[in-house]
Amino acid sequence: MPNYFKALGVSDADLAVARGLAAGHFSGQFGEKYKKYVARVGAALLEIYPPAHKLPPEEIIDLISIIDIIGPDSRGLMKRLKESCTGCGWCCSQTKRIVVDEEDTLRISRKLKQRREDLFIFDGKEWLIKKAHPCGWWNPKNGRCLIYADRPHTCRVWPLGVTEAGHKTIQPMEHCNYAVMVTVNKVIWTLENAAKQSGE
Repeated sequence: MPNYFKALGVSDADLAVARGLAAGHFSGQFGEKYKKYVARVGAALLEIYPPAHKLPPEEIIDLISIIDIIGPDSRGLMKRLKESCTGCGWCCSQTKRIVVDEEDTLRISRKLKQRREDLFIFDGKEWLIKKAHPCGWWNPKNGRCLIYADRPHTCRVWPLGVTEAGHKTIQPMEHCNYAVMVTVNKVIWTLENAAKQSGE
């Protein structure tokens, strides 16, 4: 299997660590939903990037599963791909635990002139929005956020998240077109830049 990451200067040791983390995604914290996400990203990749048809399916899966760990920075791509967010409200309506920064709890409660304890809860480790799944600030009639200008940091950077190990990652949500397209574009960037580096 060609080593696209080696062409981009990624060491064998870093690649081995990335593959280990990716294997954990398939069997651990994300499990079955991660498999579905990788399948959706693979289908989208094949649809919009014809050169990907030359790659064997296992190579596509390998690329997708480790791209978020050692590929290009997601934040830059997210800014360029904002139009990929369809505004479906999935992130607002289906996320069971919405983790927020303590600063957000203070800022939002002050802005809404409500007690912090009425809006947020601290579980001993993290601050959470009390009313989630769906978020209490999500308007199901129009799919918009009622506090959009004051929304928490976690909502501003969605679909970027953090794994239990503290690694920044794209949330593997097959229903989130934004997450899927950011990952697709990371794969395309990696393939094209590896080809340039190797002189193809």
